[in-house]
Amino acid sequence: MFHKEFPDYTWLKQQTEKAFREPINGQANKFVREGWPVVIMNATSTFCHRPDLKGPFSIFTNISGSSSVQVGSRRVTVSEDSFIITNKAQYYTLDIDSSTPIETFNLHLGQDVWEEYTYSCASTDLQQLDSPEYSQYTTLAEFPNLLQTRNQSINAALAKLYSLSQNPNYTKLQLDEHLVLLFQALAGQKRELLQAASRIPQAKQSTRAELHKRISLATDFILSNPSEQCTLDELASMACMSKFHFLRTFTSIYRSTPHQFILGQRLQRSQRLLRKTNLSVGEVGTICGFPEIVSFSRAFTKYTGCSPAVFRQKSK
Repeated sequence: MFHKEFPDYTWLKQQTEKAFREPINGQANKFVREGWPVVIMNATSTFCHRPDLKGPFSIFTNISGSSSVQVGSRRVTVSEDSFIITNKAQYYTLDIDSSTPIETFNLHLGQDVWEEYTYSCASTDLQQLDSPEYSQYTTLAEFPNLLQTRNQSINAALAKLYSLSQNPNYTKLQLDEHLVLLFQALAGQKRELLQAASRIPQAKQSTRAELHKRISLATDFILSNPSEQCTLDELASMACMSKFHFLRTFTSIYRSTPHQFILGQRLQRSQRLLRKTNLSVGEVGTICGFPEIVSFSRAFTKYTGCSPAVFRQKSK
């Protein structure tokens, strides 16, 4: 179901702590239903603080503006270009620190819905005929709590869900089918994450996992602060690594240097702003971290094959 307003915090906190279980006639061991519902929160809000909430497998992103999500000690800034995932039964804190309304699009995907999908992907037809219900947790089901860029497949799936949310006559069948498109995109994203980690030249899987976790602390900062200028020393310090070890490991994972990665993120963001806003080319460049319009136009033309003005015209 889609919701346009955040529910009462006190009520929600109570419900999430008991996983939305409702006792029958006060009998503590018998329930009307058990488990989180599927809820897509398309709320528009200004200043907002919703701390320490337990949830199902959830995706946090925005239609417009930025919000902050904290999972454990990890805190990131989520924009229209990025998302972060929290896994089943994890606690999160959501903050909106803006006087300008922010339109969220946070997907809380219900009791074992994503887990059932990953089980179906990992099981043979015979296994599912014998045991059609979700019965085991797969490694595909769990995501690292890191800020990620919304790729083309995820953007397309989210756009379809957002369009559906604007239709008051949508059906449960339509919602389920649209969610499957998102799940397919997420499964692809998880495979890409595993492949990226496997490119780290280390024999031990535990070492690769630790290195990938440390590098992701730096990418969290890059994606949370897309216009921020930072040095290699600063990024390496965030990852608690020497700068040369950081550079080598980062390049192995992303197949690009940190500079190339940051430049690509800025140029991808500038494309969205040119398509969807009326900001001038100079304003777009400044927002995306280019101090001069000349440097922005040169980099953009090299990246896309046309100038920002021509790109905007073609996108209309």
